[in-house]
Amino acid sequence: MREEDLTDPERRLWQAFATGTKVDLRDRAADGADGANSADGADAEGDGSGSGWGPERTVRASVIRALLLGSVDPRAGETPVVHLVGARIAGRLDLVFCEARCVLRLEECRFEEAPQLYGAKLHVTGFARSHLPGLGANSVNVGGHLDLMHTRISGALRLTNARIDGSLLLQGAFLDHPGAVALDGSWLEIGGGIVCHSGFRTEGEMRLSAARVGQGLHSQGARLHHPGGDALYAPGIHIGSQAAFSDGFHAEGAIDLTDATIGGRVSFHTATVRGTGARGADDRGSDARGTDCRCRGVTYRHLQAAELDLSAARLHGSVDLRYAQVGVLHLPVEDFACPLHLDGLEYRSLRPQLPAGARLPLVARDPDGYRPQPYQQLAAVYQSLGHDHDARAVLLAKQRHRRSTLGPAGRAWGHLLDATVGYGYRPWLAGLWLTALTLLGTAVFSAAGPTPVKEGEGAPFQPLVYTLDLLVPIGALGQRNAWYWTTGLQQFLAYALIAVGWLLTTAVVAGVSRVLNRN
Repeated sequence: MREEDLTDPERRLWQAFATGTKVDLRDRAADGADGANSADGADAEGDGSGSGWGPERTVRASVIRALLLGSVDPRAGETPVVHLVGARIAGRLDLVFCEARCVLRLEECRFEEAPQLYGAKLHVTGFARSHLPGLGANSVNVGGHLDLMHTRISGALRLTNARIDGSLLLQGAFLDHPGAVALDGSWLEIGGGIVCHSGFRTEGEMRLSAARVGQGLHSQGARLHHPGGDALYAPGIHIGSQAAFSDGFHAEGAIDLTDATIGGRVSFHTATVRGTGARGADDRGSDARGTDCRCRGVTYRHLQAAELDLSAARLHGSVDLRYAQVGVLHLPVEDFACPLHLDGLEYRSLRPQLPAGARLPLVARDPDGYRPQPYQQLAAVYQSLGHDHDARAVLLAKQRHRRSTLGPAGRAWGHLLDATVGYGYRPWLAGLWLTALTLLGTAVFSAAGPTPVKEGEGAPFQPLVYTLDLLVPIGALGQRNAWYWTTGLQQFLAYALIAVGWLLTTAVVAGVSRVLNRN
């Protein structure tokens, strides 16, 4: 490309390139207050492409490409940069499999066509506050930050298999691709972090499946909108530090963090997630995830994280924590109103620390029905804190829940164990029963005299000892076999105490055995 073939704004850019000087084509008198230089603004014709801007603000994409690929030699002692502000980019910026020789900064620009960066090797690259009809950057390699701050992309942002050595900067950006995938970062590798707070918005799915993020995912206050589907689909994502979906984060659609690995804290503090009522049609098919999407809210299945904060979160739809491993789990003080799947969840600490009665409803209302592991896990946490009373309360609740799954005979036996010894977790109940029956027997047997088995033999009749001898199955006190009743209430009570003694003893032994054998 020859310099004499360039337009005036192109020539200015060509000449400024060698020294890295910024070329600003904005007409401030014309742009004044119409919002044309805003990521959400529109040009004179309302399509965001800059088509209302004249030749004085138009630069061909081929000129930018030529500069990036070395058509102008750098000046000694200077750093060449393509730095253009307020331009309409005519044609397609095609850098497929190209290797850029300098930094690219296109700010507040309007693109007629979506740039294509597939397989390119770029330095720091920025489209801040620009308006693009899409951005194809699959398999791109950026040797620094990719700056899309306050940028509006009216189409798909494609970063599949891309590598960014710095961070992906999305503060204040608006990815507008409703009903489809707005950001596809599947298998994306980022050395820094993904920064998408300060007003970041999406219309469409944000997909980060199997992405690897060296630092954090910062989505404080972001708003994701993909009702009927996934607002964020990130199974298998690996994040080196924290993942923040807090401080007013709002998602219309499900959040999927299945098999995610987070090195630090995952926070949904004060977040709002309105899960999907039905899966939207997309390219994964209707059953690709093998789960019922009709009420999905947030999925953490097999998540590994140092900390998970769900306190003060407003979650609509099911919360799936099955087989997740979390160091510290923060749950709301008040009970969740949404279904909570807990089977296989492991955690070392539960915050805030509340009595067992405040946490048991979460476990008992698991939509999967009775599962022993959530009870065992909660009891283990209380035991680690030295709260043995709460641990026993949890294990007792587990047995009562299990009883509801048994047949009539099992339920009857369960009720007996519960009433007599609290399944072994309330052994003092047996003492109460023995005391009550002993007092009853002593009072009844004192009202009348029994008949001796052998006249003149055996120890004198003692109502208290006789009652105890009936209750103890082995009958080793010498009273049971020495006296008997011929008729009346005492005879019936004697038989009843023998039967109750056997039942009570069996229940005590079964309850104690259950405590000693946790499995």
